[in-house]
Amino acid sequence: MSEFLAPVNYNRARDVLRRLSPYATYTPEGARAALDVLRQAYPLVFSRMEEKAFANGAILLEMPGANVTGPLLFTSHLDAQGESDVNAPEHARPMSVPLSRAHGVTLLEALEGLLSNGYQPGGDLLLALSMDGLDTGAGAKSIAAHLKARSVEPCFVLDHGGYATMEAFRTYLPRESPLALVGVCEKGRLHARLTLEKGGTVGDLLRCGARLSRRGRRMRLCSVSRDMLIALGARAPLLQRWFVRSPGVTFPLMRLMWRKRAGLSQVFAAERAVTSVSVDVAHRRAKGEMHVMQTLLAGQKNVAARQAIRRAAQKYGLNATFPLNNDPSPRSDAHGEAWEALTTAVEIQFERSVVVPCLCPFPTDARFYAPLCRRVYRFSPFLLTGREAMAGECTVTDGTLQTAVQFFRSMLSV
Repeated sequence: MSEFLAPVNYNRARDVLRRLSPYATYTPEGARAALDVLRQAYPLVFSRMEEKAFANGAILLEMPGANVTGPLLFTSHLDAQGESDVNAPEHARPMSVPLSRAHGVTLLEALEGLLSNGYQPGGDLLLALSMDGLDTGAGAKSIAAHLKARSVEPCFVLDHGGYATMEAFRTYLPRESPLALVGVCEKGRLHARLTLEKGGTVGDLLRCGARLSRRGRRMRLCSVSRDMLIALGARAPLLQRWFVRSPGVTFPLMRLMWRKRAGLSQVFAAERAVTSVSVDVAHRRAKGEMHVMQTLLAGQKNVAARQAIRRAAQKYGLNATFPLNNDPSPRSDAHGEAWEALTTAVEIQFERSVVVPCLCPFPTDARFYAPLCRRVYRFSPFLLTGREAMAGECTVTDGTLQTAVQFFRSMLSV
C-alpha cells in the first residue's frame, strides 16, 4: 500500500512541533522565532508564495491559482496552550501536542510536498497564520480586514477546531463509525476584569466572584446543536433514531441524562467561571482584581452577559472592564460544493465516518473571516479521545501524520 501514501517527512514534522512548543502566548520575539522555525523547515512554501506582514507578527502567504475555483483560504494560529512532548526522541513514539499546532504543521507538510511535485492550486491559495489567536486575535483581524478590502470571496475557509472521535454519541452511531464534528459556528467569548474601587474590600471582591460563579454552567439547545443532533439521527440505529431526530422535544430529557458528561459541555453549555483572583492588603488601601471568562452559545449576545457582570460589579463596588468581547460567530452553510468537498475528504480518511455540523468549542481565527463568505469551517483531521477533546490536544504518530497530510492534500487540490 505504500505507493498510495502521501510523502511525509515524519522527523521534520515532529521536530517542528517540538521547536514550536515554547510559543504559548504572543510576544514579538516569540512570534519571530516561531516564523523562523517554519521558514527553515518549509523553504518551498515560503519561497514560492508571496508573504505579507500584519499585526502582531501575523503573515499572509499567497500563491496565484488556475482560477478554476474561488480562492482557497487556510488559516490557523500558532500560539497554543500546552507543550509538545519534547521527551519523545524516536519518530515512531506518540507525542501529545495542541490540536491547533498539529493542524498548522501538517497543512504546511502537505503543501511542501505538493510544491515539490509542481503543484498549482485550482484557485488562488491563501495561508493566513497568526500569532495571537488565544488573545485578542489582532493578527487574524487585520488579515481579514485586508482581504475584505480587496473583495476576496473564498471558495471556503478552513481552520482548526473540529475533529473526529470514537468517544461521543456512541449509542447513536453505527458500529465502528467515528463521529466527525465540523465546526460551522463558534462560541462567543467574554473576558471581564473586575477591580476594587476606592473604599472596597477584599470581601467585596470575593463575594462578587461567588455570585458570578453561581450556576456558572447552563445547558441549552442552540440552533447549531439542534441541527447536529438531527444530522446524527439520520444515521442512528433505528431504535435510537427517534430520540435524537426531534431534539426540540427530547432535549430536556437529554440534558438530564447527559448532565454528568463533561465533554458535552463543549457543544451544549454556556459557562462562566472566575479564572484568577489577586489581592494586595499590604498597603493602606486594599488592592485586588478578578478575571472572569464566559462563553456564549449561538444566538446569545455578549451585551446581555456584560450587563449581568456590570450589575454584580456595581452591587459590590467594583469596576468592570472587558478586554475580550466576541459574540458567537455567524453560522456557515452545511451544504453546497465546498461542504461536499470537505465531507468527502473527511470520509476518505476516516472510513464509515458520520460527518455532522457542530458548534466549535475552541477559539479560532476563523471567526474573523466569517464576513468574507458563508463557507467557514473548522476541522482538524485527527482522531481524538474524550480527554484530548476537552483539552484541545491530539496524539501525533506516523499514522496520524499520514492521515492529516493526505486530508490536506485533498483540500489543497479542490
